[in-house]
Amino acid sequence: MGSKLFTYKTLESFTKAVFRQIGCTEEHAEIATQTLLSADLRGIDSHGIARLTGYVRLWEVKRINARPDIKVIHETPSTAVVDGDSGLDL
Repeated sequence: MGSKLFTYKTLESFTKAVFRQIGCTEEHAEIATQTLLSADLRGIDSHGIARLTGYVRLWEVKRINARPDIKVIHETPSTAVVDGDSGLDL
């Protein structure tokens, strides 16, 4: 199978569209997209866009929540316990 090259903008648009399609807000889709692409740009391919299909699979089996209600459960001056409501683990 031959290699294909994609521009940053193409990957950015595609990735963001996937996150929007599974139900992420515009803001969360943008953050998730930038996080994955930033990892790729740093050469950390294992945490880049290669993870996108895994996030879609987890969403399909309801293991991640595309619209989490994130709450701080307990907070001290130096720590916090946060309920991420099964949001993306970026």
